[in-house]
Amino acid sequence: MSFQKKIVIQDKATLHKPRVCGGIAGLRPVNEEDLQVWDMYKEHLEKKIQDQFKVPKSHTLKPIQVATQVVAGMNYFFKVELPDKKYATARVYHVPWQKDTHGKADQVSVHAKLSESPNEDLGHF
Repeated sequence: MSFQKKIVIQDKATLHKPRVCGGIAGLRPVNEEDLQVWDMYKEHLEKKIQDQFKVPKSHTLKPIQVATQVVAGMNYFFKVELPDKKYATARVYHVPWQKDTHGKADQVSVHAKLSESPNEDLGHF
C-alpha cells in the first residue's frame, strides 16, 4: 500500500487584490520609471505639497510608494513622506504621447487628507 501526500502550493498572485479594469493598482515601491515621471513634474509637486501642508522648503520631498491607474493616459498616485512622519498623496496625470502636457502644473493635484501610514488605502482621490 502506498501513501500519497498532497501538496498544495498557493499561487502568490491570488494573495493580491484582484485588479479591476480602470481601477487603481495596489501600492508598491517606486521604480526608475516612476521616478522619471516624478522628476518631470517635481517642481509643481513640491510647490503644491509645500503650500498645502506648510512643509519647509528645506525638507526634501521624495516619493516612497506609488500606485497607478490606466485611464486615457496614466494616473500616478505618489505617497510622499512629510517631516512629521505623515504621508501626502499626490496624483500626476501623465499622457506619454502628449508631449505638450509634460511637466505642466495642471497635471498635478494633491489630496487634502494626510495619511498616518504609507500603506493607507488611497480611497477616493
